[in-house]
Amino acid sequence: MSRRPNDIESPCTGTFGLHGMRTRILARTGDPVAKLIAPDFRGDAYALYEQMRAQGPVHRSRAGLLAALSYDSCRQVLQDPRFSTCESLTRSAHTCALTCPAPARAEGRCWGSTPSDKAYTIAAPLLHPALHRSATRIDTVAQDLLRQHDDVGSIDLVDDFAFPLVVACLSEVLGIPSADSAYFANICDVIGRPVDGTPSAAQAEAVHDAHEDLAALVIRLERERRETPGGDLISRLAASRGKGEAGNDLSALIDRVQRRRRQETPATNLERSGIAADRLSLEEIAAVCRTLIASGLETAVSLIGNAVAAFAARPDQWQTLRKAPNLAAKAVVETLRFDPPRQFTLRIASEQVEVAGHPLPPRGGVLVVLAAAHRDDHQFPDPDRFDIARSTEPSHLTADGAMRLENSLAQLAGEIALGVLASRLPQLRPAGRAVRRPGRAVRGFTHLPFRVSTTA
Repeated sequence: MSRRPNDIESPCTGTFGLHGMRTRILARTGDPVAKLIAPDFRGDAYALYEQMRAQGPVHRSRAGLLAALSYDSCRQVLQDPRFSTCESLTRSAHTCALTCPAPARAEGRCWGSTPSDKAYTIAAPLLHPALHRSATRIDTVAQDLLRQHDDVGSIDLVDDFAFPLVVACLSEVLGIPSADSAYFANICDVIGRPVDGTPSAAQAEAVHDAHEDLAALVIRLERERRETPGGDLISRLAASRGKGEAGNDLSALIDRVQRRRRQETPATNLERSGIAADRLSLEEIAAVCRTLIASGLETAVSLIGNAVAAFAARPDQWQTLRKAPNLAAKAVVETLRFDPPRQFTLRIASEQVEVAGHPLPPRGGVLVVLAAAHRDDHQFPDPDRFDIARSTEPSHLTADGAMRLENSLAQLAGEIALGVLASRLPQLRPAGRAVRRPGRAVRGFTHLPFRVSTTA
């Protein structure tokens, strides 16, 4: 895990401002990095990666960033403890705008979503057992979502399938009681759906309210699960907490939510809060739940859409999956390599460092372009070919922390989705125009209409 120097501020809208005039001008003049981080980018990202890669494993942008493009250079930055994380570029524009308080954005910090990598590292491997116990119910949900559209003959695989399916997965993972299912689905709908353009004041208010509702729900469920634990994620995360520990933790979580409402920056962080390092606080448990909904949901939905699009362009691969449904897990891994939802992440140097021979000063930024690294022909033979039978070595790169948690959810939901789709759809036949969502770090679709005929 990366060390997070306390004196390093992650530049969300400061030096490397995503909405800055300089960045917009550079994008218009052809700077590939400036184009990539522009919130309205709809071009061919992979063509830009190849354009930059032609100059070497690292590209120096006029936007003030280095872009690491090769597998080795990306791995070097991700594993180097002298780099800290900036969350603003690992999420879409609307997510950062809605979840980061205004003063924090103006000062170049995005504190609201990441208390520590520890919480995410602990939570990620617990997702599978928490969801596995509900595999039959989730499979039924997926089948029903497709069956509901039999009469009309088509379905939007983003709005009508992937999104509600991932919400159902989250509901099972967190152990949401049936009485709260509609309430939880509404929270997910408000927090987890992309917003086109700059969010309105009403949208921002709705998201803040939904975050408060989620915090209240997690507080109640965590208290109940400490008394009567189950197999869900909240129960597993709360297992190490004693019954009398809620007081100070509850105050910390309420203070965090209130600061979010007042748009103030907290004066302390979790490392200074007095919480023992070998267990998760209530605030950290709430942060895990918030991350799963605010960005994990988006990642999982995008992965399902990207996988379906890749299969639709390569019918032979779809038939391979239909004949061998056990390849669904490998198909998800190949999608994470070939067209990952999280295309890149930003790392900030805490001291003078060198990346593939390029010097970087303290507070300098490196755009770790994971999608380019996964098409490095020195590591992946025929890297532009989508092949679900491909060897899993080397593994695809991912950052620690929130991104690892998001990818874990995406892999589980994606495997379920592809398995059900392969069992019901002999052919992948588009029913309209697919619409890519505007760029930045998250690559996916806003609309992906397909026919649901069960006949070839």
